[in-house]
Amino acid sequence: MTQKLYVTDRDMRKYLAEITRQITVDGFNPDVIIGPGRGAFIMGVMLSHYYDKPFHGFEWQTRDHEMIQNSTRLETILGLFKNKNILIVDDINDSGTTLLGIDEVVNDFDKSENNNNFYLHEQIKYATLFSKESSNFNKVEFTSNVMQPDYDPWIVFPYEEWWK
Repeated sequence: MTQKLYVTDRDMRKYLAEITRQITVDGFNPDVIIGPGRGAFIMGVMLSHYYDKPFHGFEWQTRDHEMIQNSTRLETILGLFKNKNILIVDDINDSGTTLLGIDEVVNDFDKSENNNNFYLHEQIKYATLFSKESSNFNKVEFTSNVMQPDYDPWIVFPYEEWWK
């Protein structure tokens, strides 16, 4: 049986405080916070209120359904925030599939808009509550929990199994 790690609302606040501390130390000032449907929405909205910046969610899902790729909503958001600092958030960097796909869309969008391969955004940075060292995505700059390969529980966030 898979071991589960239950994250509480209090844990979420603590984890987000750590992420905002890291962002402050880094000197990054997001102009917008964006993230994929389900996992990123609560975190994104909380950070949006903290930074007093907009949050824009987009449809992207790989867990329970077929992968939804090439989100036109993501491309629309990227187009709205050219030359801006973008913080892309998600609750977990597990295998890296979601963030790799999002990063590919970001890179393809920038290349399609500018043939010289100069990025149209000042900076794009990634933040997750949890990031597994075994992930194939290695661009998470801000995280509150690094998961070692020898400890791999199923993480249950407060918005999952809330009725139990």
